[in-house]
Amino acid sequence: MNESALVSALQEFAGWRGELAALVEQVSAFSHRLDLLPSGTMLRLEMLAREIREERIILSFYGEFARGKSELINALFFYDQQYRFLPSGVGQTTMCPVEICAASDASIDFLPMQASSMHHNIQDLKKVPEQWRRMPLALADMEKTQAVLHQIQETQCVPLAEARRFGLCPPLDSARPQLTHCPSCGEGRVKISRWRYALLRVPHPVLAAGLIVIDTPGLNSLGSEADMGLDATRGADASIFVLGADTGVTQSDLQIWEQSLSIHSRRRQLVVINKCDLLVDEIEPNTSFAEKVREQCDAAAQRLQLHGEQVVSISAREALLGRLRSQEERVRASGIDDLENAIANILIPEKRKEIANSTKGILQRVIIDQRYVLEEQLQAVAADMESMRRLEAQAGEQVLALIDRQKKIIDNLAVDRDQFLRMQRDVNTQEREKLLESLSLDGLEEIVERAKHDMLAVWTTYGIYESFGKFFADTIAGFDEALARANRLSEKMTNAYRSLEQIYALPKLDTLPYILLPRRAELLALSDYYERFGKRLEIAAYPQGMVVRKAFFNLAKQVRTFVLETRKDLLEWVEETFDLMNSHLQRCSSQAQEKLTALTAIAESSASIQQRIEDLRLREARIHYEIDELTSLQSELDRYFQAIPDLAGAA
Repeated sequence: MNESALVSALQEFAGWRGELAALVEQVSAFSHRLDLLPSGTMLRLEMLAREIREERIILSFYGEFARGKSELINALFFYDQQYRFLPSGVGQTTMCPVEICAASDASIDFLPMQASSMHHNIQDLKKVPEQWRRMPLALADMEKTQAVLHQIQETQCVPLAEARRFGLCPPLDSARPQLTHCPSCGEGRVKISRWRYALLRVPHPVLAAGLIVIDTPGLNSLGSEADMGLDATRGADASIFVLGADTGVTQSDLQIWEQSLSIHSRRRQLVVINKCDLLVDEIEPNTSFAEKVREQCDAAAQRLQLHGEQVVSISAREALLGRLRSQEERVRASGIDDLENAIANILIPEKRKEIANSTKGILQRVIIDQRYVLEEQLQAVAADMESMRRLEAQAGEQVLALIDRQKKIIDNLAVDRDQFLRMQRDVNTQEREKLLESLSLDGLEEIVERAKHDMLAVWTTYGIYESFGKFFADTIAGFDEALARANRLSEKMTNAYRSLEQIYALPKLDTLPYILLPRRAELLALSDYYERFGKRLEIAAYPQGMVVRKAFFNLAKQVRTFVLETRKDLLEWVEETFDLMNSHLQRCSSQAQEKLTALTAIAESSASIQQRIEDLRLREARIHYEIDELTSLQSELDRYFQAIPDLAGAA
């Protein structure tokens, strides 16, 4: 794979995103013209198109320290700088997660560890620029650039209590004091990273084509930087897990994989066996080198339960040297081309399928909703035409009676709409608060604090496992209560609408809060993951230790974000349901007024009956045309999504 092929793959991905966004905009424009959907749905379509255009692939590099992650990133993306761009070398060089993205001007922002807070994630802190320290980069000046970037390696000595406040220190262990006391820091103090996070912005064709790269710290003796890296990896679209060729899959590698990375789809993972040059043995024949590499790759694929093409052998050092010195043979022998191929042919298509699946579901729902309304309108027009034909044989007095009846319908509809709107206001002022009560953030904080207290009080693996289980039981109970309340609210809204539906022949509506059901399923999957995590723990002599504590802190942050998103989904569901009901009522009111106008014209002149029938025929033809357009649009969508390979398996 040549040096521009990865750029080409990303540019193709960007072009495809543009096509898909244009397709969403086409559906949006068509729906605007029909004017059958609530304003909230239309706004969501517009936002969806913008989000698709701006979508990026977040690729995280993760693994034990000294596996060569930073060197690998240098070889993939920064060899054109003609020097080792990111700090790399013997031992651990990256002490905080580094997010690398495209920008016209090069700079790096550092987030001090003192800004760290369990209640604020990185995405929130990105919106607070005063928390960060920005430093410009002069890429042409190697010494100045390296001086700035080497701050990624900086550490600081802090008291144990402060380190624990940041969640970055294991418990005291009198048998192994070296784990909690740093000789260079002094008694009662420990060494931690100076920074919590770094944002590196550079002009780069690969990044500009749609990629964000995250370089994470490796697992060190304290475990602190590893946990910061795990937070960054969990939010990535795909990850590259870097192993050492001389070690293969170690027990700690396997623990990282099972506890942290395997929660994501297997198809969004690549494994790199790095430093394959260390396997060269000049005493044995040259053929043994290839055999050793193949054995390591096969063993890693089997142990991590991956397909063979997802495990790539490479020498990042040889790749970087070959590219810096323009030695093509050295580059080919390094295996870097195979890794670029895997990124282009596995990770990018997986992201594309994810976007396509999500978009397909939204567009299908939009098409179905509009088709249903058009078919309802077609039935109403057919009934009106039949009524007009009967009127041709009726006397003018009967027409007057129909006018009186139509006026009563309009008056009654106005009264019923007012009553419905009062019910809506009551729901907005009272029921919504009740709906969200069981998913309150204060209630979640109480559950978190209670679980934290329980977890620190137990001293056995079973006790820890039981604490995780109780936390999830309490959290899921809140979701079940929210679902029960949502069902009751759904029934209340449905009953209010159904009485009007029967009187005024409104389109049928199902307000079941289906958005809660997949949310609950996601929570159960998370619970299952942590149940497996608990079962894998060895006897925990120190339950307040780093692994358990950090796992729980990460879990609490995940669930907090999860609850916030669910609350937002519920409020949008209430708003969109009422929008749809009101749009049906408004349409019914307009049609009733139109019918009264037609009847009034008929009373004034019998010739108006024929005109009314003709108007209805034209309207019927227009609705048929719109249904044909909708069918054509549906076919276009079906062809588009069917052309995406293995789309059904992208979830």
